[in-house]
Amino acid sequence: MPRWLSLDDLIVIRRLQSRGVQLDLERSALWPHTALQAALSPRPPLSMISAETIVLYANAARRTHALGFLQTRGRRGRPEADIVYIAPALDSDDDAVSIWYRLLAECAQEIGGRGGQRLFAQVTSGNGVEEVFRQAGFSIYAREDVYRLTEWPPNLPKTKLLRHQRARDGWTLLRLYAQFTPRPVQIAEGMLSPEGHGGKMGDWWDQSGGSGYILEAENELAGAARVRRGRAAYWMRFWLHPQSPEQGETLVRGALSLLWAAPRYPIYCSVRDYESGVRNDLEAFGFRYVLTRSLLVKHITVRAKESLLRLMPALEKRPEPATSVSHHTQ
Repeated sequence: MPRWLSLDDLIVIRRLQSRGVQLDLERSALWPHTALQAALSPRPPLSMISAETIVLYANAARRTHALGFLQTRGRRGRPEADIVYIAPALDSDDDAVSIWYRLLAECAQEIGGRGGQRLFAQVTSGNGVEEVFRQAGFSIYAREDVYRLTEWPPNLPKTKLLRHQRARDGWTLLRLYAQFTPRPVQIAEGMLSPEGHGGKMGDWWDQSGGSGYILEAENELAGAARVRRGRAAYWMRFWLHPQSPEQGETLVRGALSLLWAAPRYPIYCSVRDYESGVRNDLEAFGFRYVLTRSLLVKHITVRAKESLLRLMPALEKRPEPATSVSHHTQ
């Protein structure tokens, strides 16, 4: 159970969760859950849905008149976190915009105080949610289209078109990432510093979770796929070498064949705006466009060297929060 979660907070989360906004589409599709379940869940690897919670009260000392709450998930081994849920929704409360500003500001202060350097959010493009985040100091570094396959190809065969990713593939993938990914995206994701220092392979490709697979053509890396299996869906990511566009069909077919014996759950795939190589191939296999997401980042001034993922001891005195905010961590 989260160490700083009180009964009052549980009641608030339970009451407001039906009027909030789920920002982590991937995890909610793979492991459907409520905000209350996320708040109560143990940390990974025991649970894939756990989240830290900030509850905003008009009077934090007395925990009266709850205004809203926000949830985040830290990224594995990185000084970063994702905002995954926020309540109330903009259309459910006349004061929602000001509540969001206060929650986002407090969240940035909390993450930065623990050594965090970046705060991410993924929001549906072109609506009021995106604008509020931008006004709160977030900037768009990429857009991403989400596709979904509900009618699987009949008689999906088992193939060996792809092989498992090996440790020696890391350097090649990282080199290709640096070569073909826009520089602003690399900086936003912490893979490249303004001074030119690069990140590690696991910070980019492996961070999405799941299993990695490689497509080779003439003994050269032509593409890569990551397949994440959940309780209710699957999520795929593809990377196709820009000089091997003809391999897109093989890459998608090979990834689908990995699920030849799996339950027929929906399959999702996310493709960024600078990764256009597999869109036509996805549609040829029956994937349908769902929505476009804006990928947002807010760079935080580091106020402490403490790791973002470090747990605060149960009896350690915490920094005093603002008088109107209650914090809860795993």
